[in-house]
Amino acid sequence: MPTQKPYRLPTTVTPERYEIRLTPDLSNWTFVGEQKVLIRVLEPVREIVFNAAELEFHTVSLKLPGGERLPGSARFDSDNEQATLDFPETLPTGLGELQISFSGILNDKLHGFYRSTYKDAKGREKPLASTQFESTDARRAFPCWDEPAFKAVYQVTLVVDEKLTAISNARVVRETVLPGTGKKEVVFADSMKMSTYLVAFIVGEFEATDPVMVGQAPLRVWAVPGKKHLANFALDIGKASLEHFSRYYGIPYPGDKLDLIAIPDFASGAMENLGAITFRETALLVDAKKATRAELERVADVVSH
Repeated sequence: MPTQKPYRLPTTVTPERYEIRLTPDLSNWTFVGEQKVLIRVLEPVREIVFNAAELEFHTVSLKLPGGERLPGSARFDSDNEQATLDFPETLPTGLGELQISFSGILNDKLHGFYRSTYKDAKGREKPLASTQFESTDARRAFPCWDEPAFKAVYQVTLVVDEKLTAISNARVVRETVLPGTGKKEVVFADSMKMSTYLVAFIVGEFEATDPVMVGQAPLRVWAVPGKKHLANFALDIGKASLEHFSRYYGIPYPGDKLDLIAIPDFASGAMENLGAITFRETALLVDAKKATRAELERVADVVSH
């Protein structure tokens, strides 16, 4: 029998659906979070092990199907970027709801939930926060089973400053101003079942092109203020590519929307987060009237990829 590798998670408990609420603070580069995870206990256990890195847990509990709530305590293995939750009694097999409140930092490493700044047209410094979770950095933004095989549904809520835009994998269900706080709550629809590395959230000042429809899904390109005029070529390529591949494979695009987002500070060319693809600005934004053929081919290549 093969030996369990210490950095791999046990399969005794698996996630079914995450409900994640995050409040990023772009002044202090921190965030606080609350999440409920619908889990399935496959074998009787007294502990639950998942991934967490650079997070601080504040409260932990497990709600059983009958309504009983068990308090949990957390211990961390920083070498393997894991957290183990211990409970006072053996957990029965079946469904349960794991509830965790936590906080973390918006790091400057261009991975996980990270911070960035850029200068606007007047030279003023502006903040934004974005994500890069591939391959194993979702654990820096929320506690999770951060291995591709542990697929689940994700419902994200972002609480942000009223003037900012919030983007995630699925469409916006509602946007509500929170009186007296200067903030708004942006609630997104459920994603399809997917791996943690495809989850994304982006917060900052952004402008979007008018949407174009590809089947039933609106397609938009997002850029920081003053650069939206450079998005039209990418929008045309995105529409043509999505239509082509839908015909080629005979499968309609499965998401409820598709956003292509130009990030000023981004380590890769692009990242294929489901429904919210992030790009380095130079791989998405281009002035089609002034660009060289090589520059246009670069954008077309990255977008279609």
